[in-house]
Amino acid sequence: MFDHRPTDVEAGLDVEDPALLQLRKACRLLAGAAVLEDEGYDTLVIEASFDAIERTVEFRLLERGTTEPDDLPGSHPDVYREAATVGIFSESVAEDLADMWREHRAKTYYRDGLVTTERARKMHELATEIHAFVVGRSAQGHECLCDPRD
Repeated sequence: MFDHRPTDVEAGLDVEDPALLQLRKACRLLAGAAVLEDEGYDTLVIEASFDAIERTVEFRLLERGTTEPDDLPGSHPDVYREAATVGIFSESVAEDLADMWREHRAKTYYRDGLVTTERARKMHELATEIHAFVVGRSAQGHECLCDPRD
C-alpha cells in the first residue's frame, strides 16, 4: 500500500525534482486548507497552513541548492531558522514563525489550546501570503499549482 514507487500519484505531485515536489505539496496543502476552512475544520486548517509554510521554505532551500533532500531541517523551528540563515526571510520573521508554532500550533495540537475560526482563517491567510512571497522570488514560480485568483 505504501510502496516506494506508487503508480497512482496525487494530481500535480508526479515530478522528479525534489524542489518542485515540495512546492506542489505546499500548493496542495493550501488548497486543502481552503476546503477545510469552508467546512469548519479549524484545527486541520492550522495544521495544513503551518505545513504549507514549511514545504514552501523547503522548496526554496532545495531550489537554491542550499540543502539536499536528505538534509532538510528536522524540526519545525529549524525550518524557519534555516530560512533566515539563507535569506528567504528575515531573522525576525523566522523568530515570529517559530514563536507562533510553539505558542499556537504546538499548544493547540499537543496540549490544551483551543482553536478558533478566526485564528484558522488568519493562519491560512498568512500561509498563502508567505507562499506567494517565496514563490514570487523563484525562477520556478511558474510551476506553482495555486490558482492565481486566490
